[in-house]
Amino acid sequence: MSLKYNKVLGIGGIGVGMLFHTDIDETLGRSESRLVELSEAKDYCKLHIVFHYIAELLSPDAKVYPIGYVGNDANGEKLIDEMNQAGMKTDFIKVHPKSPTVISICLQYPDKEGCNFTSANGANEKVNVDYVKNSMEEIIVNDSSIVAAIPEVSVDSRISILKEGHEKGGFCVLSVPVSEAEEFKASGVFKYCDLLAVNEEEAIAIIGSKFPTEEIAVELYEYIKDYNSDMLLLITCGNKGAYSVSKGNIEFIPPMPVQVINTTGAGDACLGGTIAAIAMGIPFQKGINDSKFGQTPIASAVELGTLCAGMAIECEDSIAKYVSKKTILQKIEKENWEVEPWFIN
Repeated sequence: MSLKYNKVLGIGGIGVGMLFHTDIDETLGRSESRLVELSEAKDYCKLHIVFHYIAELLSPDAKVYPIGYVGNDANGEKLIDEMNQAGMKTDFIKVHPKSPTVISICLQYPDKEGCNFTSANGANEKVNVDYVKNSMEEIIVNDSSIVAAIPEVSVDSRISILKEGHEKGGFCVLSVPVSEAEEFKASGVFKYCDLLAVNEEEAIAIIGSKFPTEEIAVELYEYIKDYNSDMLLLITCGNKGAYSVSKGNIEFIPPMPVQVINTTGAGDACLGGTIAAIAMGIPFQKGINDSKFGQTPIASAVELGTLCAGMAIECEDSIAKYVSKKTILQKIEKENWEVEPWFIN
């Protein structure tokens, strides 16, 4: 396969998770104690989820390097093994002798939406600016590289990888959680980004005001264009679909019709699929606003991301390991959707 980008590297959360279900729809209160059901589903931290789909869709034609730390424990050993099996290059995942592998806890509500808590004092905190720079020097970042800054490591480290990646000519991707939006805004880091990927709440946190869903993409572009008018935007809006923005052109991508089992990791799956599509040279947009998914031939990067996300939602685990080029094409054929002949072939 001929790729536009043949190397993907990034930092972010590497760890294991626990998933709990609550049958109470109200948001967990500050002083509330609640009985919940522990799920047998496997949960993972963000970098692992995003990079799993990238590696699954690009390996062995591209080298995919997650950069980070795990603890010297069974969880860390298991994660490195799973990443290797998925086709990732784990040379830059180090084992810290004292800090434990990160643990994330997700609470899922009856509508399958949920919130996450991730340990800040695990091995991920060892991913500092110096480690990032040294890893990038060894990997040799250039204009054939995609560089991703994913949450669950320090803001300083994510800013550093974007600056370094930008200076070396890489295509730089940033994801910004709500709690860190103000810090990223104050840093001016957006000028180093080629793709900003956020969900609806994260977009509102960056804009600073709440708008109707259909206006969020417009307002986010208006905010971001002063930093970089060429930056691509991906805004996921759960079961309402997603929006992509390129040079001010806003495109709506409807959600894929699915049987919802677990939404945890769906946004990360969408980002992973979108990054993989960009590496393949698939256009970010196709120039058409469909009213339902697959109404016109599938042809855009975000549609590949939407396929990954939709198939992930139908899986109990936060990484849908059955998703591959083969199963994506099987899904497309089953639904009788048309695709451009070059799409992920």
